[in-house]
Amino acid sequence: MDRIAVSGGEPTINRRWLLEFYKICREMDPDVRLHLDSNGTILTRDYIDRLVEAGVTDIGVEPKGIRQETFEKITGIENEEEIKKYIRNQWQAIKYISERYRDQVFLGVGIPYNRMLIGLEEIKEMGRRLAEINPEVQVVVLDYFPAFRNGILERPSPAEMLKIKETLNRAGLKTVIVQTSMGHIGP
Repeated sequence: MDRIAVSGGEPTINRRWLLEFYKICREMDPDVRLHLDSNGTILTRDYIDRLVEAGVTDIGVEPKGIRQETFEKITGIENEEEIKKYIRNQWQAIKYISERYRDQVFLGVGIPYNRMLIGLEEIKEMGRRLAEINPEVQVVVLDYFPAFRNGILERPSPAEMLKIKETLNRAGLKTVIVQTSMGHIGP
């Protein structure tokens, strides 16, 4: 075993358990890659520092957009102040990990996409923001479809996902992978 990943739901909610889990994993195998997938909504600088101290080597953050209405559509959260805080935390976490731990922690960013949830202009805006932080960051665009949250969503076609990839590349991102019904395409 060379990698242990924690994801699903939102694993950062149980901070004490998560930090202890990673510490134990690190003690058991000093060479194992320890991966965290998070939406980033509660990842503060302090929390990120503690995760790295516990041995985390890879962090994936999946911001649910830049705009409040998009965040609400994707998450179902309606409280405006919470939405603002969560969006701010997601983007600050990406920036902090990229700047503070660039040579120590692998950072990947997941962008959710479905035309019923997020528009092309917001995708461009997210791409530009990520490119300003680090144009080399690995970005995976996730094709949201009915299995995620909403039974009325239509899965984006591979052609549509390639258009999203091209949009993000034009925004300045160099490592963009898109998830499609035919498999992953990119970078």
